[in-house]
Amino acid sequence: MTTFIIAKKEFKEIVRDGRFRWLSGVLLVLLLAALATGWQYAEQAQNERETAEKADRETWLAQGARNPHSAAHFGHYAFKPTPFLAYIDRGLNSFLGTAIWLEAHSQDPAGFRPAEDATSLQRFGDLTAAWTLQYLIPLFIIIMGFSAFAGEREQGTLKQLKSLGLRSSQLALGKTLGIGAALALALVPVTIVALALLGLSVNADSFPAIVPRLFGLGLIYTLYFIAFFSLTLAVSAKAKTPRLALLVLLGFWIGGGLLLPRLSADVAESVYPTPSITAFWEGVSTDVDEGLDGQTSRRQRSEALQQRVLEQYGVDKVEDLPVNYAGIRLQDSEEYSNLVFDKHYQQLWDTFTNQENLQAFASVLSPSIAVSAISRGFAGTDLHQHRHFADAAELHRRKIVKILNDDLAENGAEAGFGYMADEKLWQDVPQIEYSSPSFSWVLSHYPLQLGILALWGVLSFMIMIRSVNNVRVV
Repeated sequence: MTTFIIAKKEFKEIVRDGRFRWLSGVLLVLLLAALATGWQYAEQAQNERETAEKADRETWLAQGARNPHSAAHFGHYAFKPTPFLAYIDRGLNSFLGTAIWLEAHSQDPAGFRPAEDATSLQRFGDLTAAWTLQYLIPLFIIIMGFSAFAGEREQGTLKQLKSLGLRSSQLALGKTLGIGAALALALVPVTIVALALLGLSVNADSFPAIVPRLFGLGLIYTLYFIAFFSLTLAVSAKAKTPRLALLVLLGFWIGGGLLLPRLSADVAESVYPTPSITAFWEGVSTDVDEGLDGQTSRRQRSEALQQRVLEQYGVDKVEDLPVNYAGIRLQDSEEYSNLVFDKHYQQLWDTFTNQENLQAFASVLSPSIAVSAISRGFAGTDLHQHRHFADAAELHRRKIVKILNDDLAENGAEAGFGYMADEKLWQDVPQIEYSSPSFSWVLSHYPLQLGILALWGVLSFMIMIRSVNNVRVV
């Protein structure tokens, strides 16, 4: 009962404070604006994808009579769907590309990155709900809570409260509940709006897959806020004056939330450097020309293939084959190139993964890095889910190229490269059917960040209990 009296007192004092009214008002406006622009972004991106996908399919079907392998080079796009929760956290979407060009002999990276068309102002970052939750809410907690104990001590009221027999733990819990209730007063309307916007965007069939992600987002941000609540009260209990408490907490907020994420990214890039585009494609070209073992050249592979095919069909010359040898040769070349792409792209993905893991270790120094990474993952706008789509697009590319090369081999024996296919074959080439990974799949990629964030929540709470139990009254 005493705890709730303290919480009620703390809540009333905060709500009556002019700082709270200004901060909560600004926070509310920013969050609502972020949600509105985020929802508009997600809706527009999805509509553009559907329009582009339809136009691309129509162009493919209308290409007319063409040699099947020429059609493989004619190509088409695989468009990445925009996750429903991107309206909360856009993550890396602006930098990873929105569509992948699918054609023979080439595994292209995603293109059409929104960041490439951004204005100078936009390059400083987008206003998103996730950014507000990760950086402005902790600032709100610090400003509202830095004087919780230091201010009471300076005014002499802490000694009076302790003289009434109040335990320090009761005082800490009451203040936490009071500040938390004030924060909830600002966040509840935003939460209602966020759920309403989600309801407008998600159909009934998709909602079950969204619920665990949405619940996960709520859970990690709650844990994140608890960590900041605990650290704020701990510093306030230890600091000699409110001013010192505020300086220490603002230093932690600036260093851990703004400077350390950038520094950790730079260190990760330095330790695991990303290869340049030129170096990457030179490596691919060398392995295709000289072989993965460096000893089996393209010419040697071609001669060996021709010998195998002639023996398979029991003829002495390519002209005597009952199939179009060009189709067989092109598909064999395609499959060898696939092995080369698998090697080099795996090395590239491993580099990105190592960079991310190194940054995750830096979250030991700041929970902001961990919560940012997990938030992107739950929203579906992280690197892992981009790779999931890129891998699906590549499997689809290999499937359609094989369909086209096989048709050339099976039906073009007499006409050779003069063989022409028509719309019937183009219709047999399927469109990509992509499904986002499950929530359990996402969780499996963030054990380190989840563990560190949980550790921050537990340890900060324990530090707060210890600090408050030993709080000085004068």
